[in-house]
Amino acid sequence: MRTLWKNGTFYSMKSSGHFYRSVITENGFITDFDNDTLVVDRVIDCEGACVFPGFVDAHLHILGYGERLSIPNVKHLQDKIDILAFVKNHFEGKPLLVQGYSEVGITASDLDAISPIVPIALRHIDYHGATVNSAKLKQINIVSPTGVLKEQEANQAIYSFPKYPISELTSMIKKAFSHLHAFGVTGGHSDDLYYFNGFFDTVEAFEVALKSIPFRTHLLMHHKTIDDFMTSKRPWLDQHPYLQLGAVKMFYDGTLTSMTALMGQPYQDGTYGERIDSLMEWENRLKKIRSLGLPVAIHVIGDQGLDDVVNLLIKFPVKSGLHDRIIHASFAKPETLNKLKKLSMIIDIQPQFLISDFPHGFKLFQIPPQLIYPWKTYLNHSLIICGSSDAPVEIPNPLLGIYQAVFRQSDEQSLIIGAEERLSMFEAIALYTTLANVPTYHKNRGLLEKGFIADMTMLSHDPFTLPQNQWNNLHVTQTIIDDKQVYKK
Repeated sequence: MRTLWKNGTFYSMKSSGHFYRSVITENGFITDFDNDTLVVDRVIDCEGACVFPGFVDAHLHILGYGERLSIPNVKHLQDKIDILAFVKNHFEGKPLLVQGYSEVGITASDLDAISPIVPIALRHIDYHGATVNSAKLKQINIVSPTGVLKEQEANQAIYSFPKYPISELTSMIKKAFSHLHAFGVTGGHSDDLYYFNGFFDTVEAFEVALKSIPFRTHLLMHHKTIDDFMTSKRPWLDQHPYLQLGAVKMFYDGTLTSMTALMGQPYQDGTYGERIDSLMEWENRLKKIRSLGLPVAIHVIGDQGLDDVVNLLIKFPVKSGLHDRIIHASFAKPETLNKLKKLSMIIDIQPQFLISDFPHGFKLFQIPPQLIYPWKTYLNHSLIICGSSDAPVEIPNPLLGIYQAVFRQSDEQSLIIGAEERLSMFEAIALYTTLANVPTYHKNRGLLEKGFIADMTMLSHDPFTLPQNQWNNLHVTQTIIDDKQVYKK
């Protein structure tokens, strides 16, 4: 079916300011522009919308976001009494997992007052910690006076909860897809294959969900699922037009809020953060992945962690024609930048993290890092950076990420954090369009051009001309995948 999309400003994203007045699509692809002579089967009035290539979130947890929408969450609460009251109200005498907890001093004894015999866990908002009661500590055979667990111990507590049936996983994925469509998101690069039911069940759940809801899904493969991937005999990358299996996900360090991100300068308590595993384990794991010819996607936040990872990837380079990914790279040392340029590398950044972490994050350090969320610096060093949310850690709304990439401004104090690292509006939107599609290895995604996929995100206002103080008025009006409407406000 040939469709004319008219009455809009269609930014191609080929260059700043370049746009069309109408677009023609057919069978899921863009075929022409500004052509009033063609016979078409249908005409869609875009009602004056500002239209971009479909937004893509380059790093999130689709299933994790669906779970966040489906189970109790205390992200909206910051007071200890309120959080404990919430937990008590949701406790029904069976194991309880509550997400979105920001640490405010709750301990195992507080949760024991609700139940000392049935496991209860509060998963920390950064997903790298958990606070649990005595029953959960006993269940996982960990001794902790406070019940506050970090990294591996926290994962052990969370993953000991019962698995979901595939039907429930599918339902959570569909719920996530629907919410993502409402944010104008047409595709996402997701890390989900290890944390729920493992490789086989999770891939099956995604495939079932994608039969009824289109979403361009790129799944990273946790390093602990690689043997399952090899057993499956599936091809690497494209499974079908809506599903890819991507790079191998690994964790090098922790997070800023947990003070486990590996830093070159000490935190206030004298610690430097931590490596998740030893360097020997890291090298052996990387050698195995390279022997399979696969790229890696590495979580690293601290500046020392980033330097370590870059040195490892220089020592064990990715196969020609492929690229590795670094997820976060929140802090960097100046001397690391030229090393990064030597790599076939993409960096997945999360602009919303800046305001979640700062300005209060400065209080965590004895000496602040030299480069803090250095997005402009990365671009100036010819590095590819992609925009993402790490949902459910942040809201998977690209408009929030674009805003922070451009303005880097704290809502609480109207404080601009690192003005020299602000991006132009064109650069910020490119994070979620042209650049976020690079990791798919498909050359026909991320632009509004002939032969490209007909994925589009329509906005109520033009972000290039919208004043900063009116940004809250900006919203998605339609989301299009394969020239089919999947959302309309």
